[in-house]
Amino acid sequence: MLLIPDQPVHGSSYTNDLCPCEIREKLPLEDPTAEVDVAIVLAVDMSGSINQIEATLQRESYAAALESPTVLKVIKEGMHGKIAVTFVEWSSRGSLKTRVDWTVLSEANDASVVAEAIRKRSEGLHRDPHGAKTSISYAIDVSVDAFDKLPVPTLRRVIDISGDGTNNDGSSLEESRLRALQKAIVINGLPIGAEMENGETTAEYYERHVIGGPGSFIIPADSSAEFQWAIINKLIREVSSISGEKRS
Repeated sequence: MLLIPDQPVHGSSYTNDLCPCEIREKLPLEDPTAEVDVAIVLAVDMSGSINQIEATLQRESYAAALESPTVLKVIKEGMHGKIAVTFVEWSSRGSLKTRVDWTVLSEANDASVVAEAIRKRSEGLHRDPHGAKTSISYAIDVSVDAFDKLPVPTLRRVIDISGDGTNNDGSSLEESRLRALQKAIVINGLPIGAEMENGETTAEYYERHVIGGPGSFIIPADSSAEFQWAIINKLIREVSSISGEKRS
């Protein structure tokens, strides 16, 4: 992993959610036939193990990473100079919030609009007693379905999952993972924390059971201080298509 120095996580004021229609008004889709270099579903764990401080850290870190000059530079250097992103928060099976619908991002203004939407205040999914569990399989399933609504063409589709635990709810993780791989969708992981469960760390679990596809990889974040750094480096690899070992 390359250490890319950038701006630290900073505090933000939170208001109501920016709805998808407001995002579309701020970032109109100029040409729905124009190809993007990669389409990424940013799927963020908001299950019961994530407290409000950690939820805020995740949102702020993703927002700041998308606004990072380093990430924007890599996007501009792509063949088409733009990517498509959607940001969803998940927990138990059936518990999902789409904070940012599919949006094409190529410049700092685009990144600011997306970051603003991510930073808006929202009731954490883990406050719902039915949303306390962790269904990585559900996160993969809804991410795969999201590509059916992608408004622009792309040759690369990526699911970017961050989380701090194992799959303990919903359908079979292996079946959901296989469904994504059969559709040529790459799954990358950002495992959070160094806790052990059933004899393996979260990073080891993601490595063995979650990620898959050509060039798939994990970038662990063992502490909150590492989280934004991990997201920036993960986005750089995904946007620039830096390949690792092929996984299936």
